[in-house]
Amino acid sequence: MSLLVRTKHYTYCPYKGDCTYYSIPIGGSKSEYAIWTYAKPFEAVASIKEYLAFYLSRVDSIDRIS
Repeated sequence: MSLLVRTKHYTYCPYKGDCTYYSIPIGGSKSEYAIWTYAKPFEAVASIKEYLAFYLSRVDSIDRIS
């Protein structure tokens, strides 16, 4: 998370709640708004809390961290 920059952009999903976006500065303009997450999802989808989702076209590779 220390390599990411939270953006001011957000969206709202009536099923999940408020979605926030992050950019990856070392990726340049290609990696703007590359990641989204639901920090406080609705209770019905609480299992997605704190997971990160990536736009595959905005990153070069993804390694799973366990």
